[in-house]
Amino acid sequence: MPKTILIAICAGLLSLVAAMPALNGAPGGLMLFYVASLPIYLTGFAFGVTAGTVATLSGFVAAATLGGVLVAGVFALVHLLPAFTVIRQAMLQRTAPDGHTEWMSPGPIVASLSGLSAGLLLLAGLVFMANGTGFSIVVDDRLTDVLTAMAPQMPEAARKEMVDAYAPLLPASLGSSWVIMALVSATIAQSILARAGRNMRPTPRYANMVLPDWISWALVGAAVVSLIAGGEVKFLARNLTLALAVPFFLLGLAVLHQWARRVRRGTLALVAIYLILFIVGWAGLLVTAGIGVVEQWAGIRHRFIGPASGTPPHDDE
Repeated sequence: MPKTILIAICAGLLSLVAAMPALNGAPGGLMLFYVASLPIYLTGFAFGVTAGTVATLSGFVAAATLGGVLVAGVFALVHLLPAFTVIRQAMLQRTAPDGHTEWMSPGPIVASLSGLSAGLLLLAGLVFMANGTGFSIVVDDRLTDVLTAMAPQMPEAARKEMVDAYAPLLPASLGSSWVIMALVSATIAQSILARAGRNMRPTPRYANMVLPDWISWALVGAAVVSLIAGGEVKFLARNLTLALAVPFFLLGLAVLHQWARRVRRGTLALVAIYLILFIVGWAGLLVTAGIGVVEQWAGIRHRFIGPASGTPPHDDE
């Protein structure tokens, strides 16, 4: 067996070992769960798509063998599917007319992952509606069950108030967290490999991220439907809108980072921005996403450092 394939198989098994405590409900397993896909990203970014694919498949087979179909499905959905998507996109390359290699830039990668998240939300919503069960009703019921299990002594009125507050945007929150978790793991893996000199591709220029046009139209379409529709369609479209806004939030952060590099005490300004985002929650996220939308449609980064370099959808090596 080739050494690379053996490493890939071990990476998939290690990923499952890290995820299993949380999947089994063990206390303290959540931190490992967040970084469980890191071995797969390291393998894919170091050895290529084939190794990354073997790592994901070995993890899935091991999960199905040890934990059953349900555990394997959750593990695949949360960790393996986004890891495979990011690795496959990130390792795409082409030869430019001048002969140098151009790699897929971060914009299309982020958009693809966010589109996958929105697609899964759309599929879930359509399945529930086709079965005559509203998506919002299912979310309300599941959140109520979780709160009841976690805080059985909580008064019914307080529990209902929490459900009413969090349930309307819960699918989008989970989808957005799913995307961010995958991107953070991928970024950490690339950083580790770059420091060790084992990375196959150069580290992308995140500050120069350019999103593909299709994500803009998908966002606009979901937003329009959420404004004119009602009932279950409105619930689904509103969550799709927020899920599709994640790339624009990251693009907005890129704009803010470039702005901070041009002003005095820029680091302090960035710390203040992130603190505000943490405090105000969704409002700050939407404002930052709005900055990303303006950048995508009108372009404002050139006011700070000039037009974004690189030719989308690839980065220069």
